[in-house]
Amino acid sequence: MVEKKQVLYDLRTAYNGPFVVEDFYGEVEKWIREKRFEKEPKKKLEHITKNGKRIEWLIEAHHELDDLHHGIIVIHTLMDNVKEVVISRSGKKIRVNNGNVLVVINGFLQTHIHGSFFQVKPIYYFVRTVIDRFFYNFWWMKWDGAVNSDGRELLKRMQAFFNVQKYKYS
Repeated sequence: MVEKKQVLYDLRTAYNGPFVVEDFYGEVEKWIREKRFEKEPKKKLEHITKNGKRIEWLIEAHHELDDLHHGIIVIHTLMDNVKEVVISRSGKKIRVNNGNVLVVINGFLQTHIHGSFFQVKPIYYFVRTVIDRFFYNFWWMKWDGAVNSDGRELLKRMQAFFNVQKYKYS
């Protein structure tokens, strides 16, 4: 049996301007490799509209915290009005994308409760919850901070990426 708890709610960043879509994908995947997460792509859609492309990218990054706990970072990216623009830098023509980007990050803590003595029977589960809540925090919020800090670090990394893109291509 799996218990899933949301510990990071709707961290958002928005950007409007020039960027390279492939560099954005590469930056997210680089962060996933650095933090030793496992990437699970959920959705990647591209729609062509009259205003440009509309790209939706949804991935989950999984990280094993210990035997019973897994951290999950969900990255949902919406890119709208993405058009390809050619700019010249130092006499060279560079192709970049221009559009609106919205990134939403959520964090979950997934607990496998089948292996623990305190979750085999309902009375043990109740006693464990009461002890965690009011006396001593054994399990209740043990890994919340790890998942929360990873999600916030990813948000800062994406904001830094977009700030660099703004000055690099403007």
